[in-house]
Amino acid sequence: MLLHNRLYLSDAAAQDQASERNALFGLRKTLWILPRAWCATASIQAKGIPRHKTAEFVRLHLTRLAPFVDSGAYACRSGDWVFLWFWENQRVREFCQRNELDFDSITVAPESVCFPKRQEGTVLYRCSEGVEAQLWHQGRLVDSAWWPGSLDATTWAEWQPTAAASAAGRGVPVSWPESLPHIVNGSPGDASLNKPWASNLLAPQWWTGLKTVRLGASIVLLSALLVGYAGYLATQWLTLQRMQNDVDKKIEALSSRIDPLQAARAKALEYQYWTAQIARLAKQNGIRPLLESFKPILLQQEAALREFELSEDEVRMMLVPMVTELNIAAIIQQLEALPNLANIQLLPNSDPRAMRLTAKLRKFGVPASAGEAIKPAKSEVSK
Repeated sequence: MLLHNRLYLSDAAAQDQASERNALFGLRKTLWILPRAWCATASIQAKGIPRHKTAEFVRLHLTRLAPFVDSGAYACRSGDWVFLWFWENQRVREFCQRNELDFDSITVAPESVCFPKRQEGTVLYRCSEGVEAQLWHQGRLVDSAWWPGSLDATTWAEWQPTAAASAAGRGVPVSWPESLPHIVNGSPGDASLNKPWASNLLAPQWWTGLKTVRLGASIVLLSALLVGYAGYLATQWLTLQRMQNDVDKKIEALSSRIDPLQAARAKALEYQYWTAQIARLAKQNGIRPLLESFKPILLQQEAALREFELSEDEVRMMLVPMVTELNIAAIIQQLEALPNLANIQLLPNSDPRAMRLTAKLRKFGVPASAGEAIKPAKSEVSK
């Protein structure tokens, strides 16, 4: 009978579960409940043993405690003690052969751990076969016993000293009811049989369970993983696309603000270029009056202007004679008389016949006074 995907180990329950197992491709894991009549119990003290080392500690004592040649075991820790339920694997193999079940892949648990967990006191459970008594203290199992038939007050009184001795040895105070407790129905069909209140310390780990997964379950599981991974990739791709669209929108917004600045900058550079061109032209227009003022001196001294360099506030030139040698003193005196030149100095020169000199400009351009000073020179040239 199906109890929330938990079945008693019986042929009838196996037949009811077969159709469901085929429909679900074995994906729904079934917990098979071993009748308490099949089990023998034992307990060992694990005081001082870390919980993560408990399983290794129990395996060291399995061979000594197992009552069967081929024993199955279910172990759970309750405080400083480990309780064990043993059963004969041969009976479970025969059951699996009759019902076409895989012995290596089924999960079993004793009936005792499927009853509700108690906090305090003593409780009697009616099992699929017989009656079981459990003694609890502060949510921990202290002792248990099983009788194949019905339980009366005499049998109950006989068990009390044994349970009391076990509790005293473990330093646990015992709370006994004055009369025989009411028997709680825990047989098949009772909804109180839920999942075990303690997991099996000796159960194989999840990575060993992968070896026993059926082919259909493997295909379904692999397909689910692929679909999940594809969904993850699709989600990541959509996220990246959304982020890229957001970045493109921000770039467009910034471009709409930067484009006017770029246009204004280009226009300012254009204005600067044409301003420089106009200044250069104005500077070139100032050369002509300056050169015109040199003509009378060159004609009088029979000299020629071979080099001429004009900067912001300085003029450099080289004069060479046309016939005879140059009269350097006379030329400097005449140049000093020009209103636009000042601080005339000779420069070193490798040619003894040539004359290199530099002069400072008094004022850039052609002011009115400079134009008046040039006019007599022009008239002299014309004479």
